[in-house]
Amino acid sequence: MKETTKRKLFGNRLYTIYRRMRFLSYKKKQNKLRKKQVRKEEIRAEQQTRKKNKHSLRFRIYRIFRLLKYVIRRRKYHRLKKKNKRAAQKTENKELKQRLKLQSKQDRLLDKQKMRLEKQELKEEKKARKLERKEWTKSHLKTFLLEIKTFDRHSLKRWYHWFMKVTENKDKRNNFFVITFNSLTYFILSYLVIYIISQLITAWVATSFDYKTILYYYKIYYNIESDDWTADSVKILFSIMPLAGLILGTIFIIIYTTFKNEPGKIKLFFLWGFVHGMVMFFGALLMGTLLNKDFGWVIAYLYYRDTGKMVFSIISIFALISIGAVISKSFLISGNSYFNQIDRTNKKYFLYAQVIFPAIIGTIVLAFLKIPNTYYYVTTDEVFFEIIKLSTLIILIIPLITTYRSFHDNFFDEEPRRLNLKWKLMIVTILMIFAFRFGFINGIYFQ
Repeated sequence: MKETTKRKLFGNRLYTIYRRMRFLSYKKKQNKLRKKQVRKEEIRAEQQTRKKNKHSLRFRIYRIFRLLKYVIRRRKYHRLKKKNKRAAQKTENKELKQRLKLQSKQDRLLDKQKMRLEKQELKEEKKARKLERKEWTKSHLKTFLLEIKTFDRHSLKRWYHWFMKVTENKDKRNNFFVITFNSLTYFILSYLVIYIISQLITAWVATSFDYKTILYYYKIYYNIESDDWTADSVKILFSIMPLAGLILGTIFIIIYTTFKNEPGKIKLFFLWGFVHGMVMFFGALLMGTLLNKDFGWVIAYLYYRDTGKMVFSIISIFALISIGAVISKSFLISGNSYFNQIDRTNKKYFLYAQVIFPAIIGTIVLAFLKIPNTYYYVTTDEVFFEIIKLSTLIILIIPLITTYRSFHDNFFDEEPRRLNLKWKLMIVTILMIFAFRFGFINGIYFQ
């Protein structure tokens, strides 16, 4: 029924009571429903608490395992990331190494090709120079022979013009002679100083063996019987001069190195002294082992066989060659006494003037100086041995000639140089030669 019809039937008063009764019944129902819901919620809460109480350890363990799984996965992920990075770095490094290897191989091949090209160019240059020299010598020989065959007044005119050309280059020629004579005086003076000092030391040591000695300009004569010689005396006395030369040579080169940058000329005395000291030792060792004389008797008394002597001779040759290669730069540096710089224009000219001509002329002078007036105290074999020992200086000069071109140009300073002849030094050297020759001609006695 509709509410309007109910209101008409019951009336207003009864209808209000009816509505009130219905409201109260609805309220009761609502309260019951609320109580039921609260009860259900309480039951659910109790059940949940029970479940939580029952499964709390399991839940915690489960959570721990989940955390562990997460940590392990993260670690695995980071490890894989690091491995991938390492692998990528390794691959990059390998690629870089391969690239570097390829580049180094290519560079080596390019260097080898450059070296081959340079060697070929050098060979071609040498061949061209040889051909030029041959052609030059052939042409000059032909012209000389033609000049001799067809000698007339025209040839005299040509010779006169040639002589005039030579005289035009007078300054250069005079400088060449100045450098040559200065170097020659130092060459001879340094040899005489070292030789006389070594002779005096040998005579002084011989007195400890009660040996009477006579010093001549060509040898040391021991005035004793042949039976008085002992193995110790032979080893000591015949090794003193070479060892003294070696020691004095090392002292001279030390002095030279301290003054090599100075423009003075006296340093050349010490440089030639070093050369003479090395020749006195290694030249005596070489010729002594080959000819079984002088220093060779020391090797013989040490009971070395032929193979040992051959080894000593090879060592001495190698030492002379290496010394010559080492001191070639020192001889070029000694040019600061005459020039402000040593370059291609004056390098060969200076080498011939400072080293080659003085060495050749000085060796010839010393060889003639060692030839005795009489052969009473000496034999021709001993004189020949002394001259050959002096000539071993050529072995030392050969590498100097071959290596001087490889050195760079040297600039010293801009101070003006004067090329003057050392007259006082020349006079002192000549007087010393005469004193050595005629002072030792009758011998100096040591008892």
